[in-house]
Amino acid sequence: MTLHIHQGHTAPRRLRAAIIGLGLDGPLRPTRIVQSEECLLIGGSDSTHDALIEIMLRLESELDRMGRTLGELDPSELLDLAQRIDSPELELIAEQMEMGLRKSGRLFHESSPEELTALATLYA
Repeated sequence: MTLHIHQGHTAPRRLRAAIIGLGLDGPLRPTRIVQSEECLLIGGSDSTHDALIEIMLRLESELDRMGRTLGELDPSELLDLAQRIDSPELELIAEQMEMGLRKSGRLFHESSPEELTALATLYA
């Protein structure tokens, strides 16, 4: 999906799915920020940050193997991926999104990023 912004001479920007990992058990000011194609990790203690990086690496590796991006996966595919990389948090997001789509009678590919985000958190 392309989002067109009409303020000044700003070029259209591409929306894409991303995982944002926040480590809240570290120092008050985040000292580490790691960004990849599909993820953004901020802060956390050493062990939390290391665990987030491990999940990120498994996610990126699995997506590369599949030849897909995060935004291309429907909820059932995301659930399968989450189980393969052992991420219960991502499993929950996929299950919530799938339940939300089912209850709303909508299909994944006809839903906007904003709708999918809302569905992923609606049943938490």
